[in-house]
Amino acid sequence: PAQVGFSCDGELLVATEKATNLIDVYVVGADGVTGPPISHPSSGPTPFGFAFDQRNNLIVSEAFGGVPNASAVSSYTAALSGMLSVVSESIPDFQTAACWIVITDSGRYVYTSNTGSGSVSSYALASSGELTLLNSVAANTGAMSVPIDMALSNGSRYLYVHAGGLQAVQGF
Repeated sequence: PAQVGFSCDGELLVATEKATNLIDVYVVGADGVTGPPISHPSSGPTPFGFAFDQRNNLIVSEAFGGVPNASAVSSYTAALSGMLSVVSESIPDFQTAACWIVITDSGRYVYTSNTGSGSVSSYALASSGELTLLNSVAANTGAMSVPIDMALSNGSRYLYVHAGGLQAVQGF
């Protein structure tokens, strides 16, 4: 898996599988034990990082196997039964190797780090879970920066990017 994490309410556990292009959802019981996985095909190849918004929309980066300028982000509604329904299919950001996702506290904006391009892309997120690309390059982390993870400050005023290739954290 590329990432494993819980929904905001802790009722779903999700794992993205890079090699199989699957998104596995486990329903978490009241006792904290998961049921069997419910596997869903990813909208695009190489599902990687993800985040849930407060409305249980699942936003997933798609690295497209590192193919240059092919990365995308997709969105799904996640039912408490563990079923996913595609809302936005593979909205391209025209960058390389989209990896990690963060969603602002307001739930209105999504950022993805593009490890192969040395950039961060931005998307608008509607309450329905629909995505719209805002900026293919919302932040340029630089050549050989290899942005591998991100975090937002409280209130989402600042975006911090771990530029692994530079052994630095950059703030935007």
